Amino acid sequence: MITLKTLQWDNCFSYGEGNKLDLADATLTQLVGTNGQGKSSIPLILEEVLFNKNSKGIKKAEIQNRFINKGYHINLTFDVDDNAYEIDVNRKGSIKCKLYENGADISSHTATNTYKTVQKLLGLDFKTFTQLVYQNTNMSLQFLTATDTNRKKFLIELLKLDEYVEFFEIFKQAAREIQIDINGLNAKSDTVVKWLDENKLETIDVLPIKNLPNYSEEDEKRLRQLRNDFEKISEKNKKILDNNHYKMMLDELENNVERLYIGDIVDIDTKLEQLGNVNSNLLHAKKHLEKLSTLSGSCPTCEQTIDKKVHENLTNMYKDMQEVSERHITETEYEIQIARQENEKIHKRDRLQGEFEEAVRRWDNSLPSEILDAEELSQEIDELSSKISNLSAEIQRISAENMKAERHNTRLDIIQEQTENMENQLEELVAALGKVEEQATYLEILKKAFSTNGLLAYKIENLVKDLEQLTNEYLAELSDGRFSLGFVVTNDKLNVEITDNSKTVDILALSSGELARVNTSTLLAIRKLMSSISSSRINTLFLDEVIAVLDDNGREKLVEILLQEELNTYIVSHGWTHPLLAKIDVIKEDNISRLE
Repeated sequence: MITLKTLQWDNCFSYGEGNKLDLADATLTQLVGTNGQGKSSIPLILEEVLFNKNSKGIKKAEIQNRFINKGYHINLTFDVDDNAYEIDVNRKGSIKCKLYENGADISSHTATNTYKTVQKLLGLDFKTFTQLVYQNTNMSLQFLTATDTNRKKFLIELLKLDEYVEFFEIFKQAAREIQIDINGLNAKSDTVVKWLDENKLETIDVLPIKNLPNYSEEDEKRLRQLRNDFEKISEKNKKILDNNHYKMMLDELENNVERLYIGDIVDIDTKLEQLGNVNSNLLHAKKHLEKLSTLSGSCPTCEQTIDKKVHENLTNMYKDMQEVSERHITETEYEIQIARQENEKIHKRDRLQGEFEEAVRRWDNSLPSEILDAEELSQEIDELSSKISNLSAEIQRISAENMKAERHNTRLDIIQEQTENMENQLEELVAALGKVEEQATYLEILKKAFSTNGLLAYKIENLVKDLEQLTNEYLAELSDGRFSLGFVVTNDKLNVEITDNSKTVDILALSSGELARVNTSTLLAIRKLMSSISSSRINTLFLDEVIAVLDDNGREKLVEILLQEELNTYIVSHGWTHPLLAKIDVIKEDNISRLE
């Protein structure tokens, strides 16, 4: 049993400093205040101090009162069975968490590990704690009006049946994985069977190994000798041909040399130099004639009168010079042409003389003039080469066949060895496949057992019966026996059926007040069922705005019911109060809330 005792806090949400709530002080207390005062923040503060988080997902920086901005502090005392505990949380920048057991500090080095210790002590996870301690009508209404799938999902989460779903997913995944193994084993088995079919030894014969023909080294030796002799004859015949050629050159040159031109090389360079000088004189004469032709009565430079006779004499003189130069050029060019022709004859003479002397040097009068006959030798070489070539080709052919036969026969040995291995492997695969298929069968059974139509459906069905009974107990009191609720399972679907004086009515056809009674009854029943199946029970309950949708009679009935519960219940409301109940006002002034 978990007994929450005192909750103290400073600067949390809209609250300032010095707030305290005695959680074990009364059986039924009203928390009264308008919207925004901070009534619904108290359960969130309780969540933060025990679990370091809250059901609305508000960040740590937003928990502290933004108008004070000094960090926040929360302290909670509680009992778990016979042990007293205190948890103290301070946050200003980082969180510091202290946990005491019967006055002794049992805090861990980190806040995270300290909170893990708290959860072990409580025996509750965050979600279960929140559902047990803080409830509103929206939770039950969502359940009543939800689809079959969502209604089942709600019950699974609410009644902590998640492990059934988790087991189902585990078995489903395991079944999927083992099916992959089965497929793999089948594929391997098929591969082995196919290999055995394609490599049946009874259809494959052993190939013989043939003997190689005898190879004569004497034939090879004789062929080398014949080729050597033939090469020598060929070289000698080449010398004879060359020598005959030189003999013909000598005979021809001997006659030509006697008729060669006799003389010396003419110096052409001197004549070319003379030709250049004459050309220069010619250009000089032409230049002066051109200038004289442009002169009239006076000199263009000194402006003196030019003597006509002098002008005429100069012109004649340069004309004579031009004529002599042109004639001299013609004569000199002819002489150069003749000299070049003579020099070419002399060069030809010298060349022929050199060829003659080279032929005399090369000609060997000891060599015969007739070419040596090597036809018989060549024929013998061809016959012997053909013989050796054919024998070599035969040896290569038989060697290739023998190599192929050896590879074939070796493959037979390998196939025989592999066949034995494959047969053994096939036996192992069949055995492994049998085991895996057996496991797959068991997993399929487990998967069906933990599916929504298996144990989970059975568990939900039984829990729904308990929920139906508890709901109708509360509903009978709230509606004076007028209404009842039933959960009907049809074709694995969970439907909600409402009866009004034994007449079935659609839940959506109920008035807001009627729906409020059904909703509140379901809410209380859910909480009581959760408490009964939970490993830990807790003494505190916050009901947020439950009474807002009830009329006066419904509120009175609800108070009577809650007073009978063994709970410290806090009813959160905007303004409704009951004279017999304890009341705590939540007041907010200057952005700071407080309890009165």
